[in-house]
Amino acid sequence: MSLFGEYPCINETIPPSYISYTTATVSVVMSLVTMTGNILVVLAIFIDPNRDLKSPFNYFVANLAFADLLVGFVVDPLSVAFHLSEGIAKKYPTELVYIHIPYFVSSTASVLSLAALTVDRFWAITSPLSYRVKLSAKRTAFVAAGIWAFSLSFPFIYLLTGYLTYSFVFLHTVIIATFLVMLLTYVKIFRVFRDQVKQWDSLDHANSDSQAKRQAIRWEQKVTKTFMIMLALFLACYLPSCVCIYITNLCSTCSCNFIHWARDAHFLLILANSGVNPFVYAWRFENFRKAIAKLFRNIKCFGHSRSRKVDFNNLAMESTSSSQSN
Repeated sequence: MSLFGEYPCINETIPPSYISYTTATVSVVMSLVTMTGNILVVLAIFIDPNRDLKSPFNYFVANLAFADLLVGFVVDPLSVAFHLSEGIAKKYPTELVYIHIPYFVSSTASVLSLAALTVDRFWAITSPLSYRVKLSAKRTAFVAAGIWAFSLSFPFIYLLTGYLTYSFVFLHTVIIATFLVMLLTYVKIFRVFRDQVKQWDSLDHANSDSQAKRQAIRWEQKVTKTFMIMLALFLACYLPSCVCIYITNLCSTCSCNFIHWARDAHFLLILANSGVNPFVYAWRFENFRKAIAKLFRNIKCFGHSRSRKVDFNNLAMESTSSSQSN
């Protein structure tokens, strides 16, 4: 049974138009939100107007944003086209493989990027000296390339198995493995933080080195709490989505309308996860907020400068015309 409902109800009934239109409308909104948020994150990191965002950690964040951008630029518009065609023409606009493959590629890259960020936090907290020495931008790029190589190749198993089999493979490998990595890693991190907090009382608060150490620990705690929020959002989106997969595949007594709602809910929940991640960074990290605000100010200043240049050129042309007429 498919993300787009070709089984078991595709040969029995087309979904009511209101289901298709609702899903298409929500997909449009999610596309705009996903593209806007992730574009801002990518620009903030690579333009870096305040010169404080270029780090291996933020490169992993950018890799996640690129994966989510693929959702916003490709998967969401395909969802809109599919569901509008389903609602208006009562037929499917294209072969479903052309919709499923981009969906699985982007979802795999997004989920694995979350896992990479989790491992990054684990390494930074448990072995800070080794982390700073060994994790370079080059090694970060190598890991990101590995994520995309796997994400581009693994979903093509779908061509051999079909959606019904591959959806369960995807659910029980990529999603569950990522969840276990995130959960077990954060349990270990919190144990390390608990030991660090116990050591605070023994530190000399007047000592500058002790103050610097406490400040560094507080920063790592804030970053880790941010990714705890991302773990909660991951669960909030992917756990109900997994339930929907089981419903559409295994519920033999469910009505086709219920199957179609579960089919679309599964899809929209995945879209939602790709849309909310960038706003977590902007909310939690002041340096991201400042970088994005400065980008907007620079764009505004650039617009004003262009406007002044156009006005100057127009004034010069008017002056020339006036001289020639005289």
